[in-house]
Amino acid sequence: MMNTFISGERQYNFVSKFNYVREAGTCGEQRAAETILQELKKENSDAQILTEEFSFFAPQIKRSFFEVTAPYHKVYEACTFGFCANTDENGLEADFVYLENADDINMKQANGKIVMVNNYMRRTMLENLVKAGALGFVSFSGTPIDTGKKRLPAAKNLSQSKTLAEIPGTCIHFVDAAELVEKGALRVRMICEQTLVEKTSQNICARIEGSDKSDNILTVTAHYDSVPQGPGAYDNMAGCAIVMELFLYFCEHKPRRTIDFVFFGAEEKGLLGSRAYVKAHESELSHHLFNMNIDLAGQSLGGTVIGVTGDSSICRQFEALAEKCGIGMTTRSSVWSSDSNTFAWKRVPSMTLNRDGYGMHTEYDTIDLISAWSLRRSALLLCTIANYLANEEVFPLCRQIPQEFLAQLDASFSTEK
Repeated sequence: MMNTFISGERQYNFVSKFNYVREAGTCGEQRAAETILQELKKENSDAQILTEEFSFFAPQIKRSFFEVTAPYHKVYEACTFGFCANTDENGLEADFVYLENADDINMKQANGKIVMVNNYMRRTMLENLVKAGALGFVSFSGTPIDTGKKRLPAAKNLSQSKTLAEIPGTCIHFVDAAELVEKGALRVRMICEQTLVEKTSQNICARIEGSDKSDNILTVTAHYDSVPQGPGAYDNMAGCAIVMELFLYFCEHKPRRTIDFVFFGAEEKGLLGSRAYVKAHESELSHHLFNMNIDLAGQSLGGTVIGVTGDSSICRQFEALAEKCGIGMTTRSSVWSSDSNTFAWKRVPSMTLNRDGYGMHTEYDTIDLISAWSLRRSALLLCTIANYLANEEVFPLCRQIPQEFLAQLDASFSTEK
């Protein structure tokens, strides 16, 4: 029955309604939320459907400037790094050093300098630079073969915060960063100016009450926002199509356990939607048994991976279910980089279904690369898992999360300001 119900074409048509940019806190994201709400209400089921709003802060960049002042002079295109400190109106000028991967040996050169590092700038890295005495930092984006608009530095942010960080930062393009190294830049000046603006996003939630084990709660989740660079069909409206397909299935095949189908806003800003959800539902989290998240789905070519943040026995159980429905996949027991992390951080075992693909976080992430065939297979696999978890007499999964995973999650979420 499940095999005949799950439709790739229906999911593809759902994705086609959202072929536009949906950056969190913009009218594009709001438009998408309203469309998802309309699609959920079309079913005329007894599901509880609601919108849960939350606020967050976003940087508004007012000024970006970067130049080398010695031993040569050149002004480079730059973009102030979001959530970092402002300079004064004349900027910050200091000696410059390239720290490569910011290893312990190179970090000894950071004191009193503006530094450039390879690593993606996270708050833990920033804190290390501050401790080492760095006055500011330079990050870089792009590739050596970029041309046209791609030859400009990308807008980068630290994780969400209500305040600006201790030191300023800016982003330049990869090619320009290489030139700084090759020409031996010794002294640079940067001007950074930004303010933080409060914005609003929302989660869309649809709850189907369980028939006889309603105190047990499962979640099926995906984020519907996109990065500003593209419309995010693969990342992650295809994931939302799978959530919607499972919602339709369980409307007609009532589960024994309660299932929340949640479409998260503002994932790309730092898992903000899932963080808002666990905060809003904190009183009932002890009843949450497992989270099934989808992030990156729908392309034809690639392999499907389920990343489980939980006991390794869960991987073996999911592999057996995949074999039963004849859909190839692999499993990995690890801390995953998506909204499933938020549930695991709150001690709810979780998974993310992920499919290899092309164009994530670029203008190429459009519906042109989405396949109804792929959507159907992923939805059928996840529906098989969800049906198993929702209807077994005794909940079949171990609910213990390995201590090493919990330590990683606690450390990661503790860096959020």
